[in-house]
Amino acid sequence: FLRNKDKKQNGSATAGAAPPAGSNGDVTQNNPGEGSPSQKKKIKKTYKPAAAVRGFKKDEMSLEIMLLKGGFRDEPFKTIGVVGLPGVGKTALCRSILRNERVKSSYTQMFWISLCNEAEETEEEVEETEEEVEETEVVVEEIEDTLPGDIIKFKSDVRHLLRRLSDHREKLAENKYLIVLDDVGEAEEDRYYEDLNKCFSDEHLPKQKGGAVIVTCRSEESAKKVVGDDNLHRLQPLNDPNSCWWIYNEAVKGKKTSEDATISNKVKEELMKRCGGLPGAARMMGEIKKDKNKANRTLSTHSTFLA
Repeated sequence: FLRNKDKKQNGSATAGAAPPAGSNGDVTQNNPGEGSPSQKKKIKKTYKPAAAVRGFKKDEMSLEIMLLKGGFRDEPFKTIGVVGLPGVGKTALCRSILRNERVKSSYTQMFWISLCNEAEETEEEVEETEEEVEETEVVVEEIEDTLPGDIIKFKSDVRHLLRRLSDHREKLAENKYLIVLDDVGEAEEDRYYEDLNKCFSDEHLPKQKGGAVIVTCRSEESAKKVVGDDNLHRLQPLNDPNSCWWIYNEAVKGKKTSEDATISNKVKEELMKRCGGLPGAARMMGEIKKDKNKANRTLSTHSTFLA
């Protein structure tokens, strides 16, 4: 799912064909986000994640069990991968798990790390505008702003991640910690994953108190290079029309909304079909509708004034 956003905020957005909505189970035959080696290039996150998680209750329970397996005592270090299509809600789900009271009572220090690309000096990327870079930064900042203040939050590329973690070594050594590494990319060179694994090795990351690292990634194969074959959570598109409509309606109105019984199930199902069950797509469609409503009101006011 791709979004092309007008740089002056008054244009339009276009979407590619979305995949059919699936179930919210924990196992799938697909490897979401995979492509040929030539396609394995990280795409910048240019969508805004849904402000709240809807329809992912079972997914949150599954992550909770994976994190708390073995009880609340000190336990071995864990690595977990959350994989799924762009816009399916990986970031929103991890934000939700950091607010989970049972998880918070077990992990006394939490980190949110937004992983960003190292600059690549290719002709195509030199043409990237400053507006595109700023938009990506704004998205990251919006994600961080919705997290509790006691969570340590920062942005880093892979090359500087080890140093950034070392800056917090005291907190890592003294606490049982939970680290969310958001948006691990797909790289053609294995060095990318070797550097990531080095950051979380026993040599560089204190594990005396136990701890866990959650990575979000679009490609299952890429995630396996960081967390291994086990402990993968495959996040599926929503299959609940009410959840899709709630996310859409919230974006249209720009605030939290209650359930609307006046909307028919047929309309809700059509929306879910169009967005493919992807929360990011549902929200984007709502933002487009919000912009159209605003433009229509402005035009109406202007016409009345001229009359």
